[in-house]
Amino acid sequence: MLAVIIGLLMYLPFNAGAQVAVTGTVKDSLSSEPVVGVSVMLKGTSTGAQTDVNGKFRINAPVGGVLIFRYIGYKEQQLTVPAGAVLDVRMASISQGLKEVVVVSYGTQARREITGAVSSINTKEVKDMPVANIGQKLQGKLAGVQINQNSGTPGAEMTFRIRGAASINAGNNPLIVIDGFPSQSGLQTLSPDEIESISVLKDASASSLYGSRAANGVVLVTTKQGKAGIKTLDFSAYTGVQSVPDRGKPDLMNAQEFAQFKKEFYEDKARYEGYTGGVPSVYQNPEQYAGNAGTNWFDVLLRNAVSQNYNLAFSSGTKDLKTAVNLNYNKQEGVMLNSYDERFTARSNNIYNASDRLTLGVNLELSYGNNQVVPGLDNGRNIIENAFLMDPTVKYKNADGSYPVSFSQPGMFPNPNYYLVLTQITNKTKAARVLANGFAEVKLIDGLKFKTTINVNTDNTVNRQFTPSTAQGGLGSAPPQPASGSYNTSNFLTWLSENTLNYQKAFNKHHIDFLAGYSYQKYSTENSSIAASQFPDDNIQWINAATTRIGNADASQSALISLFGRLNYNFDSKYLISLNFRRDGSSRFGANTKYGNFPSGSVGWVASEEDFLKKVKPISFLKFRVSAGKTGNYNIGDYSYLANVNSNNYVFGNSVTPGKALNGIGNNNLTWETTVSYDAGLDLELFNSRIAFTYDYYWKKTDGLLYGIDIPVQSGFSTITSNIGRFDFWGHEFTINSKNLVGDFKWNTGFNISFDRNLVKKLGTNDAPIGGYGEYWDDNRTAVGHPIGLFYGYINTGVYMTQQEFDTQPHDATAMVGTARFKDVSGPDGKPDGKIDSYDRTFIGNPNPTFTYGITNSFSYKNVDLSIVMAGSVGNDIADDAFQSTENLDGVFNVRKGVANRWRSPEDPGDGIYPRTRTGTTEDFRNFTSRQVFKATYLAVKNITLGYTVPVKKLKYFRNLRAYVSAQNAFIFTKYPGMNPEAGLAGLNGLNQGRDFTGYPIPRILSVGLNAGF
Repeated sequence: MLAVIIGLLMYLPFNAGAQVAVTGTVKDSLSSEPVVGVSVMLKGTSTGAQTDVNGKFRINAPVGGVLIFRYIGYKEQQLTVPAGAVLDVRMASISQGLKEVVVVSYGTQARREITGAVSSINTKEVKDMPVANIGQKLQGKLAGVQINQNSGTPGAEMTFRIRGAASINAGNNPLIVIDGFPSQSGLQTLSPDEIESISVLKDASASSLYGSRAANGVVLVTTKQGKAGIKTLDFSAYTGVQSVPDRGKPDLMNAQEFAQFKKEFYEDKARYEGYTGGVPSVYQNPEQYAGNAGTNWFDVLLRNAVSQNYNLAFSSGTKDLKTAVNLNYNKQEGVMLNSYDERFTARSNNIYNASDRLTLGVNLELSYGNNQVVPGLDNGRNIIENAFLMDPTVKYKNADGSYPVSFSQPGMFPNPNYYLVLTQITNKTKAARVLANGFAEVKLIDGLKFKTTINVNTDNTVNRQFTPSTAQGGLGSAPPQPASGSYNTSNFLTWLSENTLNYQKAFNKHHIDFLAGYSYQKYSTENSSIAASQFPDDNIQWINAATTRIGNADASQSALISLFGRLNYNFDSKYLISLNFRRDGSSRFGANTKYGNFPSGSVGWVASEEDFLKKVKPISFLKFRVSAGKTGNYNIGDYSYLANVNSNNYVFGNSVTPGKALNGIGNNNLTWETTVSYDAGLDLELFNSRIAFTYDYYWKKTDGLLYGIDIPVQSGFSTITSNIGRFDFWGHEFTINSKNLVGDFKWNTGFNISFDRNLVKKLGTNDAPIGGYGEYWDDNRTAVGHPIGLFYGYINTGVYMTQQEFDTQPHDATAMVGTARFKDVSGPDGKPDGKIDSYDRTFIGNPNPTFTYGITNSFSYKNVDLSIVMAGSVGNDIADDAFQSTENLDGVFNVRKGVANRWRSPEDPGDGIYPRTRTGTTEDFRNFTSRQVFKATYLAVKNITLGYTVPVKKLKYFRNLRAYVSAQNAFIFTKYPGMNPEAGLAGLNGLNQGRDFTGYPIPRILSVGLNAGF
């Protein structure tokens, strides 16, 4: 008996420590649906696993060991390994508002504790959208964040505007912070596949720790890191075909229609103006072009283009070392000929726990870009517009396969062959970039950590241009012209050293998080250019072949030094307070104003934790929050406060003597623009978090806008740049996320809508309006008492159809029967005066939307999933600046088809829209008028993705495998006759927004893709 007892005692310890293969399934405790991606860790070790798409896992662990199950949105579970080694785990879902961790300024925070206005998204939600820029994936996803694709140019950045931010001269782009580093390279240099999450800081409480750079909002980008106990190897690829939809293409005359127009043009010229030259032979018989549309010059420049992307990601983690490596190649051909963008990126993120007290980390990204886009292609009367204004009766290609170099049609400007211009010009840009972060974090005592970081961002760009003689020239200047070339370089280096102390302490029901820091950032840039001319021929395209070479170089630098701190306090997880402060000193400002203070504060109340609301079963979570604070905008240039000195020559004693002369007056009081903002919001989750609702109201004042103020001319100058100007902004933001259906068939919906308003309160010393002084191509006017950037011009009321109409209605000096008619708005005394002149220009449109919105619906049934992303804008106007040319009635351009119904005589008065073509009367019609302003309300189906995930049990070598098809920019519903209601000559710049001036077309992309996990 004693021997048996001794044997059992010896057996039990060894048996308890025996390793067994533990398997099981993790499911939601309510829906019984498998939970994918749950971290399964053996307590006290680095051994771990992850659940697959069916919720299954497998891990080696000793009987009696403890397994820890963790997943965002679920309560952590710890289970003891049984002798049977099979577990059926049920995880209880908790409110996302309670548990989700969000990246905020200088750290992370549980969403339930955030008291500022922060929108965030995990890139898993948008991982299968086949686009090269993360900005495209964010469209329609974030309330209060307007993201537009103004141009389809390969490699072009998206434009961001947070809460309607605007400035006169300091821009409205948000600050981009990548892994804690305010970098200069922007989002385009990053592969979307390497990004873990995006957080957008919208109010001062959330963003004031970035001080003088945060007035336009802050976008925090966090890249992927390795996770302890999880090893993954993932490969993804997609390829797509890009094409330009027919909707919105220039609706211009074909060959027969244009020949008929030109024939009638000359006939009317003879009838009314005494012209005796006759109709040119090419237009005498328009019927010769019947059945032949002629040359569609817009389509000649287009092609179907290929986009492709390949990504390989490796991630591995132990208790002490976590590594994530991401390799990406992306190439996007442009839908315009001879354009493409190519990008290689390699990233390695590493965290090493050197000891219980010391943690080291290094993130390194190398990026190389290769781009070719012909300069002067779009956004103006440039190559694209000049091309489609060409005579459609001429051919871009001869019958023998050769190409004519130029054209000079009767009564039209000489022009090059724009097919040759687009295909022969070289404009190659190559850029090598480095983005690196390194940190060391030391745990000094319990709860107190010291962290020091060093960050570096460099960019070295080389650009080479060459225009051969056969492609040289433009509108009014036909080739051959002497060839030209250039060689340009630019580089920048910015580095940041940052040191922080962070103290976290919890005692009883009190929780304190204190941060204090010091940082120093320096930015320097250099650029050089060499312009070359007098090439012997077109064969050698490098500038060393040119006889004449003229060089130039430039450099600038700036520095920013800062102290900052934050105190977060909560009591019993119900009452929340956050206080922030930053003091910045910048070399960009005058000696008297180099330093600025940027405080903010916010409070929150988690009402759902109160006893009286805990009994209200439908409410899962309810939080109220209020914030106020001050931020700045320092984007005014490096030396704006200094007096400029230019080179000037003077003649002494009959010889030229070089010298210097002032070109402006300095201002030692010049400083940053400041924005004071207030925010009130609530976060609500209902029915076990099936419905989540967020609301924010904001009001902010941007003051000290940089503006030129009048000074006495006795100074030698008329203006000096100073901080005099004010814009006010306010608005409402709503976000609703709902789990409409759960079970085998799932349906989730995300909806957000934003109402942004602004008002101009002050401009300089005399409130002189900005813009709107030119008769055309000066569309926007910013004036006190009005919203920013309204359209300003004449109100077109049709055509003077009869002599009686002309005699009884106001008109200008050049008007007559058959010319354009306009509304008599005002006169010198502010009242209509019976004539049309510059006093009759008025506000004719508003490019600011009434509201913007986004809708995302995602569906899944077993292994099939479908996602539909939509975004839209309502109530804004857009100006088509191409109308100034496509409705030019002087016979020098191809024109819109509607011109065929113009006024020709009292017997043939046309449709009352288009006036006559008589010389000296047509200018009024092509000036900027309400004729060129359209409603830009639209609903765009940004992306449709249909995917299928192969069941894991059918896979031998894969952890997961998913294939999908996708349509990007699938459809757009709008009454705007142009191609892109998001177009913007100046992006989302508030003072010049809403101008469509023939931008690079936005392609529709049809793609197929594959994701594989090993």
